Amino acid sequence: RGTTNVLPFHPAILPFLKRARLDSIRHFNGIQIDRQLITALAERWRKETHCFNFREGEATITLKDVAILTHLPIDGKPVCVSDHPPEDCDGMPGWQHFIHSHLGVKVPVKGCVDSTDRMPPMRKHQVSITWLTKYFRDHYKSHPLTEESPEDEKERYARVYLIGMIRGMFFSKKSSNLLSCGWLRIIFSSWEEMGEYSWASACLAMIYHNLCNASLKAVREVSGAMFIVQFWA
Repeated sequence: RGTTNVLPFHPAILPFLKRARLDSIRHFNGIQIDRQLITALAERWRKETHCFNFREGEATITLKDVAILTHLPIDGKPVCVSDHPPEDCDGMPGWQHFIHSHLGVKVPVKGCVDSTDRMPPMRKHQVSITWLTKYFRDHYKSHPLTEESPEDEKERYARVYLIGMIRGMFFSKKSSNLLSCGWLRIIFSSWEEMGEYSWASACLAMIYHNLCNASLKAVREVSGAMFIVQFWA
């Protein structure tokens, strides 16, 4: 899930992704997941040991595996998000103003945009990635991004692209397209500061967490970066 909520990669944003040490993620959008393989692996996962229990013995995904497969940085600060909202400003709630100041778009907090929406694009500390991606897809159809575009326009495109990739591919959830606004504190920070995080270890922790949930008898779905599990297998 999540690949439809990602803006197409554009070469003009590559310098920003390199500054954030996240340029490798551009290779992972649109990967087809082998559902039978992931199901078979989840059935062999043991949450007590965080290992797959094969006939040949135990095996597990290590931090080195994730680093080699994804080229994400393993050194740096832990990836921690806080939903505590910024202060309200200019008559807008804190998170709404935070998004507006960085992306130049005012996300509606009440009512639905059209009949296909089941909830407002923004509620409390969460924002709809579907709405956000659709808004910028429409914007860039009429104002295509080029190598000659202003730097701030390229940066805006890069940040929306990262929102879709981080939430839709690496830290996806099963039942919702909502992004916790706490992620925006990291994604809207400076590119160099974004590169100071240990993205690979956060990704591995999320994989362990989701496989532990998926191994339970009553659970029928799994989320997270299962494409990494597939590559590893």
